[in-house]
Amino acid sequence: MKRNVLLIPFIAVLTLLVATFASAGLATDIDTDFNGVALGSNTMVGDVNGVVPVRVTFDAVANATDVKVKVYMEGHRDDVSVYTDRFDIESGNTYTKLLSLRLPSDADDLSEEYTLYVEVVSKDDRSEAEYHISMQRSSYTFEILSVDYSSKVQQDDVFPVSVVVKNTGYNRMDDAYVVVSIPALGVSTRGYVGDLVPTECCNDDCEDEEDSLSRTVYLNIPSNAVSGVHEMEVKVYNNDAESVVTELISVGDSDSTMILAAVKNQNLNAGETITYDLIIVNSADSVKVFNLDSISGDVLTVSVPSVVSVGSDASETVSIVVSAASDAGVGTYTFSVDVDGKRTVFGANVVGTSVSTSVVALTVILVIIFVVLLAVLVLLLTKKEKPIEEVETSYY
Repeated sequence: MKRNVLLIPFIAVLTLLVATFASAGLATDIDTDFNGVALGSNTMVGDVNGVVPVRVTFDAVANATDVKVKVYMEGHRDDVSVYTDRFDIESGNTYTKLLSLRLPSDADDLSEEYTLYVEVVSKDDRSEAEYHISMQRSSYTFEILSVDYSSKVQQDDVFPVSVVVKNTGYNRMDDAYVVVSIPALGVSTRGYVGDLVPTECCNDDCEDEEDSLSRTVYLNIPSNAVSGVHEMEVKVYNNDAESVVTELISVGDSDSTMILAAVKNQNLNAGETITYDLIIVNSADSVKVFNLDSISGDVLTVSVPSVVSVGSDASETVSIVVSAASDAGVGTYTFSVDVDGKRTVFGANVVGTSVSTSVVALTVILVIIFVVLLAVLVLLLTKKEKPIEEVETSYY
């Protein structure tokens, strides 16, 4: 009995040592800087609904492969977590990892307390640290929830831009405006949004007051606007705050129109007429009318329609009729067809001289004579010869 009593302290010490070694895990001295602030207890670290840098530094106490550093919070409407790529650690070395964590957006009070978990984890082991932090909502801030517009427009177009803006701050935002501009083209337009109350103030009984509103403004593209892809800036502001987002918009028909030539070079004789096919593709959302024109020299005569209409998301094949002069010399001659400023160059290769009228007439006469002679020959061959009567001779 006494022997068993003496073993109890030994077992207790051994159990404590085992627990100590088991809890050592992968790392010790885990230090965390959150938004540039060294975390301690109840630290005010930043504003809710933002992305903040988190730097984790630790001393490795074991060799391990495929290790990750994970930072997260639990119990929120949206996932609040981030982790590093896998890496290897060696015991005795110090490691530091920088992550970007998006903070939760479901706070209702001016400031709230959160629990931040930091883990150094591998397949077989882990070490962790826990911090209690406080975050405060911004007093005045907008969030642009969406921007709806046509991503492809043309010169002289007037198109709508619908913007949904929300008050994500703690205080009321009065007299908000939205400005939409394309700086590269020097155009902009402005519209009045109105007053936005904080999120928690708006419910089913908020009457005319809203925490988010949608406004539509109209932007006019100049007739001389440079075609291409430009940045469109959307800004919502009032006297207390502003929020800006940037979108991309395609101006001009560089992306919505394609001009394709089925064949660009053909052979013909002097005095001969041939046809080329030109395909116009309109990938825009509306019907487009194209103006066509041709340019050629004295040797070739080129005929094209002056106007062609192509439906939305459709194509049209245009016939180009080309004639070479009867006295055209052998050689290559070029001509071009212009479709709303897009020029396509074609080639016509004159490979032989024209055939005279006398030669044609002589050829026809010879063919007729040949046909007549052939008919006579066939008649003679098919004519049957008359049989010769046999004379019977008698001998007495």
